Amino acid sequence: MMRNDELAVWAQVRGTLAQIAGWLGDGPHGGEALAELMAGFDAGFAMVAPSGARLDWQGLRAFFQSAAGSRPGLEIALERMTLLMGDGDAATVAYYETQTLGDGSGNGRHATAVLFRDGANWRWRHLQETGEAVWPPR
Repeated sequence: MMRNDELAVWAQVRGTLAQIAGWLGDGPHGGEALAELMAGFDAGFAMVAPSGARLDWQGLRAFFQSAAGSRPGLEIALERMTLLMGDGDAATVAYYETQTLGDGSGNGRHATAVLFRDGANWRWRHLQETGEAVWPPR
């Protein structure tokens, strides 16, 4: 994978997580913001949440609709970002994500994501998240 493609993939990951933090946190929460957020996910999207719950694109959209503003002050930080595989129009990435709420509580999760290029954009196709066993990590 060319360096510019890798940078574009990471920009998509960071951008999507910033949108999620806004949506679940302090906003915006309107229909336009939800449409922008969901545009980053492929119609064939599938996710396994830390709880083991499985979500498809419609399930993710329903989750976002019901959870808008439910986590005031949410901030999401990324670290240990690794490109596991990049092959032209597909990329598999791994990262560690920390979610911190306005009250200082939070959680950490390990994530592996598959993204596909759709024209000039990268879209999420699959996401597997595993919660941190001990929080905060030692």
